[in-house]
Amino acid sequence: MYYREFGIPARIARCYSVADIETQVKKYNGKKNCYASVYVFDDSKDKPDGRANYDSAMVDTIWFDFDHKKDVEKCLKDVRKFIRRFCKPLKITPRIYLTGGKGFQMNIDFHSPVDLPEHVKRPAIQEYLRFLKKKYHLNTLDDICVQNSVSCMRRIVNTKHMTGEVYCTQFSVEEIMDNKNNMDSFYVIAKDGRPETIPSQKSKKALRRFVEFVCDTYDVKHTVSNSVDYLYNEIAKSAGAVTTKVTFQAEYIKPVRPCVQKLIDSCIQKGHSHHEQNNIIATELVNGGYADADISFIFKSIYNEPAGDYGWYSDNPREGGRQIKLIRGKALNRYSKDKLIQANVCSSECNLCSE
Repeated sequence: MYYREFGIPARIARCYSVADIETQVKKYNGKKNCYASVYVFDDSKDKPDGRANYDSAMVDTIWFDFDHKKDVEKCLKDVRKFIRRFCKPLKITPRIYLTGGKGFQMNIDFHSPVDLPEHVKRPAIQEYLRFLKKKYHLNTLDDICVQNSVSCMRRIVNTKHMTGEVYCTQFSVEEIMDNKNNMDSFYVIAKDGRPETIPSQKSKKALRRFVEFVCDTYDVKHTVSNSVDYLYNEIAKSAGAVTTKVTFQAEYIKPVRPCVQKLIDSCIQKGHSHHEQNNIIATELVNGGYADADISFIFKSIYNEPAGDYGWYSDNPREGGRQIKLIRGKALNRYSKDKLIQANVCSSECNLCSE
């Protein structure tokens, strides 16, 4: 069953309905900043330790977070620029929100959820946002929003921002584009908030643009006559299916330990890892039965840049990195618990991790 995460901003609850979210908002609004995940996730695909599998996200929108610590007017200029140059030519109507803090949130809603392989969703959204940021010079588009991709949390509309004492408030495209309106006039409205919301306008053109971008990423040829369903199939073929099949017997497969999984998640969030961390992650995944291409994908999710000479991943999504092949060829065991403790990845008090 699908659910959305609720946070303050730490993720503290799963909400399976609008009523669940309203219950949480009623409890925390005015006391804490209230957030919800941009996407919903499938609890039947949770990770073995019960945590959310963000790759199960139902991608039915693209979310933009425009932030500037000192000058919110720059965010407004970027939002207006993007609407003028991207949305209006394609007759796309985005949803726009003043967060109540230092910027704007914006959604472009797809006509239907994107049917991409799970391992493609995160990098597809990341690369699409990077592309749009560069092409339209969206300097205030927040890099954390881009990096987090499918796991992003957004401020909930009509909840109070605890710093600015104003509400996260939705504005129409017409209001945003009216040059008579400035940040002062928007904040006057947001100080009291608006209980009503503006309905979403789902866009076939927005969906098509995104799918064609993913096609270009995976070298899938496309024409205007190709159906979206056809393109989904071609992307899936080109991207390859992620598998954890291995050539050795199942009894030798060792599940990934919680502390190493936490390390992986932390490195992805930071967009960085050092050499010893890479060795810990790689040997853990090799011993866990992951295929080379799967491990390569995880490292690419950490670095988010061309493979270059790193060797931990490959620019070809169907191939593993040179370092992974070397580790597999040497049949290296995963790190012992003592070594994980020395590397500050695990602690002596931990009862969840074994050798």
